[in-house]
Amino acid sequence: MAAADLVCWSKLICFADDDNLARCEIAAFRYKILHMAARITRSGRVVQLRLDRSWFWAKALALGFARLRAAFA
Repeated sequence: MAAADLVCWSKLICFADDDNLARCEIAAFRYKILHMAARITRSGRVVQLRLDRSWFWAKALALGFARLRAAFA
């Protein structure tokens, strides 16, 4: 139950502007967003999340992370 609540919460905060992602089923959201290929890299003191640019929803995920960061900043 906690995982489903966390997914719904993240859809509301991160993808409120994108109706396709905000209102999709959990299985579709898992395929589109949670199964995206990414790599965490460190350079000095900066930690970066490198997303696969060829993934169709890469731009939406990057905007979602920006909204999430702004919500807690």
